[in-house]
Amino acid sequence: MARAVGSVSATSFAAIDPAIDLAERAAREAMAQASVADGEPLPCFLGVSKGAVHALTRCAQLHVRGKLDAPAAGVLALGPVGLMAHHLQRRLGITVVSTPVAACASSLTALHLARLALLHPSAGRLYTRVLVLTSEAALLPQFIHSYQRLGVLPPLTPSEYAGCPLDVDRRGFLLSELAAAVVLERVDDPEQASKVKPRLWLEDTAVACEDFDLVRPSPSMPALAAVAARLLNARPSGSDAEAQRQPAGHIDMIHPHATGTQDQDPGELAIYDELWRDGPPPALYAAKGAVGHGLGAAGLVSLVLACLMARTSRRLPMPWLARPLPTKMTLSPESGTLPVNSRHAVFAAGFGGHVAGAVVAYRPPGNPAY
Repeated sequence: MARAVGSVSATSFAAIDPAIDLAERAAREAMAQASVADGEPLPCFLGVSKGAVHALTRCAQLHVRGKLDAPAAGVLALGPVGLMAHHLQRRLGITVVSTPVAACASSLTALHLARLALLHPSAGRLYTRVLVLTSEAALLPQFIHSYQRLGVLPPLTPSEYAGCPLDVDRRGFLLSELAAAVVLERVDDPEQASKVKPRLWLEDTAVACEDFDLVRPSPSMPALAAVAARLLNARPSGSDAEAQRQPAGHIDMIHPHATGTQDQDPGELAIYDELWRDGPPPALYAAKGAVGHGLGAAGLVSLVLACLMARTSRRLPMPWLARPLPTKMTLSPESGTLPVNSRHAVFAAGFGGHVAGAVVAYRPPGNPAY
């Protein structure tokens, strides 16, 4: 199916597991762009929902055939997330200090924990830079059949397998294999730093969880509403509390979770519409229509796309939108421009009621730091 619709599954080309290979590529690119020196002890927050499940599947097949050797048994002992952490540490020279698993909110949960670790040193640990890393490779028969059985995938035919998030005619999401990575740096004098070179600022993060159902969110989505209320209505972190709260219009673009399923998209838009009362409405961008659903990696993938859009002052097109859902937000299939110092809110939500979000902004040199 992946080949039939023009995609390529990395599964058959991985020596150990495609999720590990994809994560390594993303991490190396992020570390190179951040000028991480060889041997720098870089702490890593690894957020995944599945991990190296392909390697686990191969071990199960070996066990059935009676050929389970010692290395394969070690894979089973580590588990899919532990196996990823082990190989990434060995390949990259990093130290995985946290492996949160929060369904499709996993990578933004890892981002939240990394930000807290930079802002609030504990147990004698003072981090100045950290790596946030995610990767999912779930184009495997067991996941395709599982999600099909849940009714969240479009029909599995080449002509109908298409994702149209935020459209009236949406039918579900496309499974994809994705990885993303960012390097966060603690800046003790942000005003001085903003004068030197353009910077992307991670201004705030938030997480929440609800206990409505293992799979479905509550119809009112209280966890998402709580996270969105904090991130869409608050001033950037570093300002002086409630008395100086910014109007919500200060956000220029929202990157919703927007899976393209029947319930998620209109329920999510209703929350943003309810919160947005003043100021110009932000634009919306649904990444899953372009790159598919990366499950636990989806949130950080959206954050990286938000950073790229902020740097280029460009809003990407959404050509799959034939009949956009009704909303107060700016929802258009056409591309557009953004302010040179735009702020973006990114959200992710998953099974078990997990929700996470972040606000990122681009500040050209000389602009006031936040």
